[in-house]
Amino acid sequence: MRRKELGDFLRSRRARLRPQEAGIVPGPRRRTPGLRREEVATAAGVSLTWYTWLEQGRVNGVSRQVLDSLARALLLGEAEHRHLLELAGEPAAEPPEPAAVTREVRDLLAMVEPNLAHVVTRCFDLVAWNAPVEALLRTMPERPAGDDLNVVWLMFHNAWMRERFAEWEAEARWLTALLRNESGRQAGNPRFQRLVARLAATSPDFRAFWASHEITPFTPSERVFRHPAFGEITLRYMKINVENDPDQSVLVHYAPPGSATAAILARLSGA
Repeated sequence: MRRKELGDFLRSRRARLRPQEAGIVPGPRRRTPGLRREEVATAAGVSLTWYTWLEQGRVNGVSRQVLDSLARALLLGEAEHRHLLELAGEPAAEPPEPAAVTREVRDLLAMVEPNLAHVVTRCFDLVAWNAPVEALLRTMPERPAGDDLNVVWLMFHNAWMRERFAEWEAEARWLTALLRNESGRQAGNPRFQRLVARLAATSPDFRAFWASHEITPFTPSERVFRHPAFGEITLRYMKINVENDPDQSVLVHYAPPGSATAAILARLSGA
């Protein structure tokens, strides 16, 4: 699976790169929208046959030097370069079950109220949340449980979730790129593979977004939510990694203190 993912990723990056960006002047009869395999192979200093086998998932083991050359030939960004290295590595041992959410993390969730905060794993499973998030979950017509209690799954399969985002497609693409960003590290994780397979089998939107091989690291920003009573609400969000458990992160959606949005959050939480 890792070799197939590596080949798919290389093809997707090759197809999106214009010849001019790679310093190639296309002739008038050129029909290939991206780079040809032989052009990537030449730029990376490898044979065409070997590179073809690499895209086909038929190569076991690639040196760091060659991977760095491929990254330069395909003009990969830092996150894409790291993703390439992860896909080419040895399959990771099956990760242990996530550790229980500690008392300190639960205290942090309570401390940030009335802002919304929850804990997710690297598979985006929801494993803990504070009272404001619990209040939102209670408004869902059908409360998710088990494997459905997953941020990415809810984004693609929960109508309530779709209605809450003013720009649903952009949000869904972003989440898919975040999930793809984890795929190299999670190649040996059965939970991750089950989640991706289930999403691909049930959501045409997810299949299309996943096939683009777009990846993105998490960066703090803003999100626009729709609330039936208050209309559109803009919240800032950030992620806090749990130091003693690298599989867990705390996601906080918050409003600047004293702002009108902070007053809305206080009303929603009953504070």
